[in-house]
Amino acid sequence: MSRHAGATSDDKRHYERAFRVLEGVDDAPDLETFKSALVDTLAEVYHVRSTTFFVGRTAQLACADPAPTLIGFTRHLLPEYQERWFSSDIFGSAEAFRSLSTSRVATLAEINGEKPENRQYITNYLGRHGMHSAAAICLDVRGGRKALVGLFDHDPDRIGPGEMFSLRLLARPLNQIARHLPETSPETRSGHLQLKKLSPRQAEVARLVGEGFSNAAIGDILHLRPESVKKYVTRILAICGLSNRTELAIAVRGVAQTSSGTSA
Repeated sequence: MSRHAGATSDDKRHYERAFRVLEGVDDAPDLETFKSALVDTLAEVYHVRSTTFFVGRTAQLACADPAPTLIGFTRHLLPEYQERWFSSDIFGSAEAFRSLSTSRVATLAEINGEKPENRQYITNYLGRHGMHSAAAICLDVRGGRKALVGLFDHDPDRIGPGEMFSLRLLARPLNQIARHLPETSPETRSGHLQLKKLSPRQAEVARLVGEGFSNAAIGDILHLRPESVKKYVTRILAICGLSNRTELAIAVRGVAQTSSGTSA
């Protein structure tokens, strides 16, 4: 009896995780907003150290996305990844593709790497940077393209069977949402343009908001009181015509990704 009750409780928790993620992205008006909302929500709900969102013509080519959406420690590893490792990413391999094609989800624990370059990616990139737990979700996006959404953590048990069950529950409804979204909404484009009106100090605060820092953390970095940071954020939202920090973070990331793509 107790074993059955425990299994029921676990199932309920995994369903609740899936519902929380869907709630976090349900009102996204465009793909850009969806990307940011999804990586933020996945990191919060599954307690992983980093989440990523890559888009390409195919799932394999998504790994070459020059301006992916990412949060957490993989942001600092992006130059190394783009320079050396994207072509041997295990989640772009044929082995991963078989799993992604059937359930739209693949984990590092399930795929060992059939080719030497994939094994090197696991050992010399993921392992060297302490990423011992990883998973990917494959989604369809507008224009016949594919997205690879990644979750990464240092704890090898962070993405276990329960998390995989929950992620597989998520994959189909997430795919239905993503495939119909336009690239950007008029409101998002307007927010991008208004960012150009910020002063250098306001732009720095906005950049840190976009990187996910709290008011207290921004205050520590810029030597400001949290109350002063809050006033800065309020003023920035008014200048940009945005409603909240999430919209500001999305606008800032969008500008950064556009600049990165242009320079590339």
